Amino acid sequence: MFAGPAGTGKCVTGETPVLTNHGVKRMESIAGDVDGFGDVPPDTEVATFTEGGNFEYTNPSAVFGKQTTDLRRIETRDGGEMTVTPEHKLLVASADGLEWIRAAELSAGDRIARPLDAPMPNSGTELNWLTAMDGDRTLVHVTTSFARENGIPDAEQYTGNRKRVATGISRGDTVSELAEETGLAKKTVQQYRRETVSVDQPNTVCSLSYLRGLDVGRERLEQAITGIQYESENGQRSDIIEPAWKLTPALARFVGLAVSEARIEGARVKFYNTDENLLTAFENAAESVFGMVPEAGKQRDVPYRELRNRALTHLLESCFAPFHTGDEQGDAIGTTLVRAPTESRRAFLQAMFDAEAHVSPIGEIELTQKSERTVTLLSYLLAGEGIPSRRTTAKKTASNGTGIEREYHTLYVSGVPHLQRFEEKIGFRIEEKAEQLAENAARTSNPNHDTIPAQHAVDTLCNRLNLDKKDHISPETNPETPGRERYLDGVDTLLGAATERLDTAQAALERLAALRTDIQAAVGTPTQWVRERGKLKPLETRREVSADTGVRSDRLLEYADGRRTPNADRAVELLSRVDGTESRELEQIRSELDGIIHTLGISYEQVTNGTEMRGNGINSLLSEGNDLSSLTRFETVSERLKTLATEMCSRETVAALGSLHRLTAGTLYFDTVGEVEAVSEPQRVYDLTVPETRNYVAGNVPTVMHNTTAATAIARELYGDDWRENFLELNASDQRGIDVVRDRIKSFARSSFGGYDYRVIFLDEADALTSDAQSALRRTMEQFSNNTRFILSCNYSSQIIDPIQSRCAVFRFSPLADEAVAAQVHEIAEAEGIEITEAGVDALVYAADGDMRKAINGLQAAAVMDDTVDEEGVYAITSTARPEEIEEMVELALGGDFPQARAKLDTLLTEVGIAGGDIIDQLHRSVWEFDLPDRATVQLMDEIGEVDYRITAGANEQVQLEALLASLALDEE
Repeated sequence: MFAGPAGTGKCVTGETPVLTNHGVKRMESIAGDVDGFGDVPPDTEVATFTEGGNFEYTNPSAVFGKQTTDLRRIETRDGGEMTVTPEHKLLVASADGLEWIRAAELSAGDRIARPLDAPMPNSGTELNWLTAMDGDRTLVHVTTSFARENGIPDAEQYTGNRKRVATGISRGDTVSELAEETGLAKKTVQQYRRETVSVDQPNTVCSLSYLRGLDVGRERLEQAITGIQYESENGQRSDIIEPAWKLTPALARFVGLAVSEARIEGARVKFYNTDENLLTAFENAAESVFGMVPEAGKQRDVPYRELRNRALTHLLESCFAPFHTGDEQGDAIGTTLVRAPTESRRAFLQAMFDAEAHVSPIGEIELTQKSERTVTLLSYLLAGEGIPSRRTTAKKTASNGTGIEREYHTLYVSGVPHLQRFEEKIGFRIEEKAEQLAENAARTSNPNHDTIPAQHAVDTLCNRLNLDKKDHISPETNPETPGRERYLDGVDTLLGAATERLDTAQAALERLAALRTDIQAAVGTPTQWVRERGKLKPLETRREVSADTGVRSDRLLEYADGRRTPNADRAVELLSRVDGTESRELEQIRSELDGIIHTLGISYEQVTNGTEMRGNGINSLLSEGNDLSSLTRFETVSERLKTLATEMCSRETVAALGSLHRLTAGTLYFDTVGEVEAVSEPQRVYDLTVPETRNYVAGNVPTVMHNTTAATAIARELYGDDWRENFLELNASDQRGIDVVRDRIKSFARSSFGGYDYRVIFLDEADALTSDAQSALRRTMEQFSNNTRFILSCNYSSQIIDPIQSRCAVFRFSPLADEAVAAQVHEIAEAEGIEITEAGVDALVYAADGDMRKAINGLQAAAVMDDTVDEEGVYAITSTARPEEIEEMVELALGGDFPQARAKLDTLLTEVGIAGGDIIDQLHRSVWEFDLPDRATVQLMDEIGEVDYRITAGANEQVQLEALLASLALDEE
């Protein structure tokens, strides 16, 4: 039996791109050659979607890899294509909000989530050519002062065998010794020796490898290095160029132009284009960044600009993934560019689209490239700017004049909102393209282009909080698949109104609590009138009262003997005259109750539902001149309003708010599943275990991926491709009765199988099984112990009967320390932009009692209720009593003041809304924290145990808790 977070499993194929803090990398390059479970490099983080609806980077805790033949290939409307295992889940938007759906259960039309505004890793401007370029072939030129400081040997100005000969000469080796050491002919050694001349001046040229071995910081190197060059294997050296140290917008634009329309072959960068402006832009970028002037020419009537320098091409290949060659080509899709500052990323995108894209007649931006990896990189970079894209493949003739037709990958940006965002953040420098973009971005948006399923939570909030849906969601929107942006804008205003209504409901509960004493007094007025009216009979009394009130003496006599009954206000006035009691403000009660009804947006009919009253009765009750006998209905109305306000603040309401909040965060865009196809060919698959969130961003168009559970991973590790036939997973909280054990579990255990020693049954939340079901499970475990193994996951092992526990290896996870909970609350609040007070943190820690899930849920609910999460809000939303309130109640009882202790208990049960069982739990938690004598503490613990047992057995909570307080008070006496 074990409990733990959802873990690992085999999910996606190795070529799947994954968004990491190092850039966009293929899954297999992250996982390496792992077979089974393995460690992820400690410096690797992946982008993940949080419960708060945002994206952040986090460290995966493990990686898993294995060979399989059971896969699903999913293709989407936007050109996304991913090959995953059947149990792999994707985040899907349905009418019930966001939910994780297994790939095997996906169907055409399902809406899978993509990052609308994907988080790019922390930006860095530094280029890593110092570590990436070939250390032996790259020669670095430095200043004389730097060469003198570091004593660079003369031999460092050479490479290969020439360098070995020069080094030997400096040692005093003979020609024969050098020929034997290097394997060169003696004539060649003699020639190298003649050409190797030692001068008095310091040598200012060295290999990059030598430079790396010096203990010199990057800042000093940047000052000292004057240029770099590359020496090929035949000894030919390139011209010296100025190395680029930072990825500036100018360099990013040069790279974008080079990637888009240039060919890199050996030492040549050849940029083809028919647009004179782009040719000039390439020239300017090359000169400003590297100090090089390209040569102009034509090939098949297509103009080009050419740079010839192997040092330049080697630098580009080393630093930028689109230029990678050889083994590096498959590892990274985008590293330097993905991690670049925003301005440089936008400069790269603008250059790419300037050179390669056009605006089609139907208003789409279309960019075509022969490199699939480059299109994937562009898709991620656009997602980082909040611009969704689509992709497909198409046939196209190359623009370099060769006339060859081949398959190209095409990227599209469409939809007015997305075009507007592209125009705002990227744009075109080519005037004609900029004008076409502006024209199409100014069109009326088509709401059917970018849609979302209409949310049931909208109706839930409107119904529960008495909000008019038409005030927020336009009746003109599609009732099933409205346009995403317009619909979520309406949902956002609904959330604002809902939050305000919840605040109103909380305030209403406080107002009702404050009115309680006055209402109870008003309810007792008819009885008091009957008891006190006889005091009006004496003539002298009637004369005094008549003089004060203006009521005739004979009418007062009729009141006194019961022949007439005054209205409520008159009765209260007369009672204040005859017995000296303070006059009750009935008008204030009427006004408060009527005000609560209107602020909650409820009708009189809603108030009377479930009571014997009618709507007009409420109107009469809350207006002047009502009958004295009707005052008893104040309490009925008050209790009904309390019920309605409490229902508004229910968990269902908060859950609906949370569901919609994740959607309105504006971080998701929804693609549509086009086809799901079974794939049987053998492939290696991988998964990343992401703690807490259990998902990561991956795919050739960015998509939110899920990882599978630990139990499933165990089953797959044991059974491989046969795991489904040998593994049964049940959630006991949903399937908890004895029939589940008798039917599904027993049937699975007794069915025949072959090739393995045993099968596995996994019961999640096993503590939810009924006692009868657990007894039946114990017998099943005994009966099939020879061929079945059980994995039980639970929150409370004490709820598992001992006979089952004795048959399991138990792995226990202790509650989190208060300090750990507080630290995590601070971290979440900072990440989500939630303002929280220290008292609020302490309250969350107290309410959580070591359960991080409770703390997070409480934080989320309290953040929805108010702009600032404070102590009061936390205790209200979590239905938790303040520790000092519990202590005060106990001290009052121990002090013999039972009425006050009972009143405090009644407040906690009825006004705060805490369940009796929760009060018992808080008493048990806090009893040793009270400043009580030891004897009183022991006495209280004894009473708590007895009351807890009675409540568990079915006794009335309030009666038992009052009995506990009474017992403490009696013992004191």
